Amino acid sequence: MNQAADLAAVLGEEPPASVRALPVETLARLTEQITVARKRQHAEMEASVATAIAGVPFAVRGIVKKALS
Repeated sequence: MNQAADLAAVLGEEPPASVRALPVETLARLTEQITVARKRQHAEMEASVATAIAGVPFAVRGIVKKALS
């Protein structure tokens, strides 16, 4: 697959023409940076939810976790 298609797959939509026109190396780096950032964001969100529900009574944790997710 080419780098523009990889970036489109990561973004979930076609990037603007100005972005697709970037050099292949830049597109690859951008794709990797977005992938890493999304993984980090997901991990931080999971940790935040876990911290937030730690003080919630066990009986309602599922409801609270669902509301925060």
